[in-house]
Amino acid sequence: MNDVTPHSELSRRAALLAWLKRSRNRLLLWLRLGIAAVLMAFVLSLVASDADRLRSVDWSLIPLAWLLTLLSTSVKAYRWGLFARESGLELPFRRLLGTYFVGAFFSTVLPTSVGGDAVRAVDTAALTGRKADSTSSVLLERGIGLLTIAGAGSLFALFMEPGRVPLPFVLLVHALFFGGIVGVLMLRQGWLFGPVAALAERVRLGWLVARGRHMQDAFTEQLRSPAVLLQVTLLSVVANALTMSATYLVLVAVTEPIAISAFVPMIALATTAELIPISIASLGVKESAYVFFLGLVGVSSGAAGVIAIIMRALTWGHAMLGGMIFLMRTLRRTPVEAPVVAGPASERPRINRSSEK
Repeated sequence: MNDVTPHSELSRRAALLAWLKRSRNRLLLWLRLGIAAVLMAFVLSLVASDADRLRSVDWSLIPLAWLLTLLSTSVKAYRWGLFARESGLELPFRRLLGTYFVGAFFSTVLPTSVGGDAVRAVDTAALTGRKADSTSSVLLERGIGLLTIAGAGSLFALFMEPGRVPLPFVLLVHALFFGGIVGVLMLRQGWLFGPVAALAERVRLGWLVARGRHMQDAFTEQLRSPAVLLQVTLLSVVANALTMSATYLVLVAVTEPIAISAFVPMIALATTAELIPISIASLGVKESAYVFFLGLVGVSSGAAGVIAIIMRALTWGHAMLGGMIFLMRTLRRTPVEAPVVAGPASERPRINRSSEK
């Protein structure tokens, strides 16, 4: 009996561990959904407690705020095009912009914060036949944008009054920024591929090495030009400035204006908080961050909640626009001719020069 009980207990534990392993992704999804629901319920309760604030919003400023967010998205699409052109993917800006909105649509409707980026990569690869270059251009565009946001948060955190923002969060912001810088440097120099390839060979995943080499070549090529990196960084600053301006307009529409010098650091830190992947599409995280950080500069919880809800609605407006573009593309069902591309020898189309003479 004593021998059977431990064995039975071990069997139950093994079965539980096996179930947790099989259901890990599903459990994480439900956890993120639960966190989003709890945080959104909290923010909505704050808005409900100050319903007069919502009724007194100056709605005439909201269309202008949405226009600024549209301009910000246009800048991001152009930023994406710079990386694409480094690999010879001469995609028209109109297509890039439309695909960016489609990505926003899928980021909203899919239970993941990266679904839109995957859609952008797949769409670009379908047009060009260049999977590695298409994927790397999307990853770098998104990564540099997030790195710029983290950099702004890290910079402003240096000038914050000590103790005003929790120290663990400040340290996390600094870690995100400097870790991102190191990551970009490693990708540019190709230092990351060697250790990863060795590990893949060791765990018998050598078939991934060839694919990884294509991706590393694409990263290196798209990051090789200092001029392009400078342009991308400046465009990221412009895009963030447009989004901050839209947020400030919404703030003015909701409550009394505050000093720009107080507003910008708080929004930079709130935007950095959105990078923490604990909910779906930062739902609830973004809104709670607005309540917390704007509260530090005197904005009431109810007003900050209304500002966050309106900004979320503007984001959903982008998603609706992307959904319409996706629907029109689907209904058209017309093949798009892939542009002539030039890139790494491993992916570049071969041309028979003798046939041209």
